[in-house]
Amino acid sequence: MKILRYAIAGFAACVALSAHACTILEFGAENLLLPDQNTVDINFQEIKAFAASRFPTQPIFTGSDPRFETDLNVPIDLAGFGYAVVHYAPGTSGNSPFNQGGSLDFYFIRDAGSCPFTFPQTGPGGRFSNGRITSVTLFTSVLIPDAGTTVMLFAIALCGLGMLRCFVKQ
Repeated sequence: MKILRYAIAGFAACVALSAHACTILEFGAENLLLPDQNTVDINFQEIKAFAASRFPTQPIFTGSDPRFETDLNVPIDLAGFGYAVVHYAPGTSGNSPFNQGGSLDFYFIRDAGSCPFTFPQTGPGGRFSNGRITSVTLFTSVLIPDAGTTVMLFAIALCGLGMLRCFVKQ
């Protein structure tokens, strides 16, 4: 009977701890043609283009977005951020004319309360660079209004005006 109690307590603890866990999803990568393209501005433009209509949030450029270039082998706290762009130096994989500037890897961060995370230390390889990590740029995000709800409310308003018109004519 004690084993059953311990199992239930353990299950409850796992559920309680996972309720505050964040989700980190790697969703895209892109090669950089030139070495000087790893800037905060270009990182934002690329994450905005890659994240468009994929997630319920969109990245925000504040101009003071945190960028880490040292101590990248230790966890970074992702609390309050919605997206991350990780830059990898040119490596031995990929098409060398197309990744002379390395590669950018894109991450979506969901429910980031306290969420320490260590990003992979080498690039994804394949068509992209497998070089070492050189920087991590974090961006905040805002919810995108649901277009379906907006259309539904607009349709209800039009129906209401149509019904009002019928009553006024009588």
